[in-house]
Amino acid sequence: MKNKPSKEDIKNQVALIGEFVIRFERISSYIRECILKICYPNHTKNQSNNIEILLEGLTADPIRKKLQALVQDNYTSDTELLELNKKLSDKFNIVIPYRNSIVHGSMVVCRKNLNGELDSDKFLLKHPKLTKSGLDKNTMIIETDTIRKLLYKLTLIENAYLYLKIIITKKTDLERKKIFMEQLKMIIDEIGKIELNFVEKMDK
Repeated sequence: MKNKPSKEDIKNQVALIGEFVIRFERISSYIRECILKICYPNHTKNQSNNIEILLEGLTADPIRKKLQALVQDNYTSDTELLELNKKLSDKFNIVIPYRNSIVHGSMVVCRKNLNGELDSDKFLLKHPKLTKSGLDKNTMIIETDTIRKLLYKLTLIENAYLYLKIIITKKTDLERKKIFMEQLKMIIDEIGKIELNFVEKMDK
């Protein structure tokens, strides 16, 4: 049996997938903080609660869109910031369906096919659904390294939103803002292409 996984292999794969999910939620948290800073630069506890109430129940995509709109409306003269924010928002938008697929799918770690064969470098991601012609297994075989690469992209997106948050606090002087803007641009450029690759997909 090729590349039979050890208990440590299984533990590491689970930890990697878990870190991906946690880091995604951290980005959503940064976006919420950015929204708060734009609406209330020197917010009180009550104002912070108001934003929490307004954003409660909203998932990643709606809050992403709200932040993008707020930046567009509040920084109309800062064309560079508008452009960078849109690029960053577009990058995060690509990740959202991947996160949803991983979180809401049925996952079997260290499996390389539906026959139960093991492989420490692969896992099954299943989204079975019923169709008029019967069951669609909708199963992907994904390499662990794909999640590792996706996690690296998420780390860059997280750092970019952190810089965005600093820039929009309105407490940053022009010289520091210029430095942070350069850092933000470098990070966004480094993100590059984002994709969730799969080795094989089985529909039936």
